[in-house]
Amino acid sequence: RYLDQLGMASKYNTKVFCRQTLIGGNYGLLDTQTFLPNPDYYSALLWHRLMGNGVLSVDINAPRKLRAYAHCSKRHKGITLLLINLSNSTVYNVTLQNDLNVSVERRTGHRRRSGGLRRAVSWLGSKQSSESTKRDEYHLTAKDGDHQSRTMLLNGVPLELGDDGGVPALNPVPAGVDSPVHLAPTSIAFVVLPRFEAKACS
Repeated sequence: RYLDQLGMASKYNTKVFCRQTLIGGNYGLLDTQTFLPNPDYYSALLWHRLMGNGVLSVDINAPRKLRAYAHCSKRHKGITLLLINLSNSTVYNVTLQNDLNVSVERRTGHRRRSGGLRRAVSWLGSKQSSESTKRDEYHLTAKDGDHQSRTMLLNGVPLELGDDGGVPALNPVPAGVDSPVHLAPTSIAFVVLPRFEAKACS
């Protein structure tokens, strides 16, 4: 919900978004008893590190339970896409497309998928550089599938403070730029396309 709010606020040109509490109540960024980071802390940290000020348009051909937002990347060239799957049962395989309605994938054909798999999301941007063959993905899920858990997983690895109290490394997993983004139920993914050439980001 928090990242969805940040995405919507940016889309509607909100200049400042202030989280009401760092600690306290039932939704602080830190646990009131242990002062350990709650999952929203890591969500906010990834947003801060990856999403730049330039907000891009995304056209979604999908149910409302799949949300998509895109910004110019903060520290590098290219763009960062935020995907949020609010469904607790549907897996999405998301295919990205540019504004010429040409798939970002090198392959032109798509296999038919059945069951709870859907592909959705048309991308409105500029052309992708032919130099790019990889993208970085940051998938956030709940530990043991328990969405009340105070432990969040990044690409399957628990996000826990180190022995020295330091924030863990938030490392992405590489993926081929020509493959769909696999989005598990009730999960979040930041997808960094470092060589996607959006005019607004140049």
